[in-house]
Amino acid sequence: MKRKILATFAALGAMALFCRLFLYQVDPREYVVLTHFGKAIKTVDQPGLYWKLPSPIQTANRLDRRIRIYETKMVEYLTGDKKNLIIQAFVCWQIEDPLLFFSAVRLDSTAEQRLDDVLSTLIGSTLGDYDLTNIFSTEIEDVKVEEMETRIAQGANHRLRDDYGMQVSTIGFSRISLPEKSANSVYDRMRAERKTMAEQYRSQGKSEADKIKAEANLQKTKILAEAEKEASILRGKGDEQAMRIYAEAYATSPEFFHLLKSLDAYKSFLNERTTLVLSADSELFRYLESLPSEDNGKP
Repeated sequence: MKRKILATFAALGAMALFCRLFLYQVDPREYVVLTHFGKAIKTVDQPGLYWKLPSPIQTANRLDRRIRIYETKMVEYLTGDKKNLIIQAFVCWQIEDPLLFFSAVRLDSTAEQRLDDVLSTLIGSTLGDYDLTNIFSTEIEDVKVEEMETRIAQGANHRLRDDYGMQVSTIGFSRISLPEKSANSVYDRMRAERKTMAEQYRSQGKSEADKIKAEANLQKTKILAEAEKEASILRGKGDEQAMRIYAEAYATSPEFFHLLKSLDAYKSFLNERTTLVLSADSELFRYLESLPSEDNGKP
């Protein structure tokens, strides 16, 4: 019984040793470059279990196939108009040709050094074709940062793919800053541009306000003229109707018409403090004299 157990353990150990020496597994997230006495002979990029000769005859070298992000150091560059800029860039990259990458780079730390060298060279040469206003400006059409990033990405892709088997998907500026002296110059220029723009907007606003006021005054004049015209017509019609009514009333009873007109006149100037001095032949005295007395109650 003990011999069977020992034999089982020995068989399992031998199988594990055999698998370790002759088998290797490929993960979906990696490439495996198989070397024969240190020389790369093939790339395995499909996940699964594969055969190989024992090390050191053949060795399975694993490379990460996922997209990775590398960020450069803060480096000072010079623009086309001789202005200093401090830029930090990022790059999204991955291995495109595992055999070339393994032969030319092999280690991730070496790959990052290659990325740093290529990006520094391309950023410096690209910035030399642009002015500071293409990065910092109040006018959106003057800003060319995206155009710069595209040019750098295209140049980096060409060099890294051909020389190191690396592919770049995105390159961008993660941080852009100015030395203190340059920053003050840029801020002064931006303030001046904003001041000019504000004055232009105020001038346009004043011109538009004057235009609106002139149109409003014109409309007001037209409306008042139309209203006055309508009022004059209505007053004329009213006066005409009043004259007709007065004429009809006068024709019906001239004496009564005179009485009503006189009473209206009394009402306009008589009150509790009014004292009248009238001649005996005054029309006003005649009407007052003919008023009924309170004693007899007769008209």
